[in-house]
Amino acid sequence: MKGNRKFFALLAAVALCVALFAGCGKSEPTTPPAGGDAGSGTETPETGGVYKVGYVNSSDTDFFDKLKRDTFEALVKDDKTLEVSYSEANMDVQRQLDLMDNYIAQGVDAIILVPADFSGVTPGIEKANAAGITVICMGIEAEGGDFIFVGSQNFDAGVMQGEFMAEALPENAKVLYLQGTPGLYHSVEREDGFKGVLAEKRPDIEVIATQTGMYERAKGMQITEDWIQTFPAFDAIVAANDQMALGALEALKGANRLEGVAVSGVDGTPEAKMAIKNGEMAQSVLQSADGLAQYTYETIQTLQSGGTPEARIIVPFESITQENIADYE
Repeated sequence: MKGNRKFFALLAAVALCVALFAGCGKSEPTTPPAGGDAGSGTETPETGGVYKVGYVNSSDTDFFDKLKRDTFEALVKDDKTLEVSYSEANMDVQRQLDLMDNYIAQGVDAIILVPADFSGVTPGIEKANAAGITVICMGIEAEGGDFIFVGSQNFDAGVMQGEFMAEALPENAKVLYLQGTPGLYHSVEREDGFKGVLAEKRPDIEVIATQTGMYERAKGMQITEDWIQTFPAFDAIVAANDQMALGALEALKGANRLEGVAVSGVDGTPEAKMAIKNGEMAQSVLQSADGLAQYTYETIQTLQSGGTPEARIIVPFESITQENIADYE
């Protein structure tokens, strides 16, 4: 009996050890990763790292391109699941391609591209495609390659300017047109949209001069100063962006020629809206930097969560005039 008691005591000790080791092997429930609730689209990728994005701007000296970048940067700065690297090409297509090559070599998950040239950026997009990197063209489309487009239809901006002038200008009015940078497709589309509406609705309106202001305020001002000397009378200056329109406005005010001249631009910048409110500009067609940044960020979040974003996300233009400026303050 004494030997049996020793045997059963030993057997109980072994059972206790087995139970203890089994308890030590149990795992605790896991919690969702930091940065978002499960299923929110803001989780850290399954690899455990952040989602890496390369942002390639066309130019940080262009007012609206810089505004888009700053708006996007402010929107995503607190998202710990994203690592965004920013760069700019100073409107140099080859530099933009080199910057894209660098991001491809770094193995980023996505590239946000503001193309410096409609066709010139195609090789970079195709290289990113071959590397399995998603490209988002923000605000401006590209000629080739596979990309997601988040932006506005630039032809529509010109149409809105044309429709406004068709209603506002007197019979046989004379108009001066400030073109965007030559060769850029959005410069062509905005001009075509504007002139197409005039041809259809107001063939009596004459565009008496057209010149490129390169989307620059100083050039818009200089060209308008020359026009003031050349043309004794005109009824409107229509510009492909607000910076050129504001330059034209300065020249008109400096020459005391603003009265009776309707000035229109594109972008809906704060300064242009103030000029409309003050009765100095007639119109600005809003291209929403907030909308572009927000939809681009939402596209990144969809990609993070493994979803498939829409291939084209259109942010509509809006015509701002003295009649509705209060809605945009």
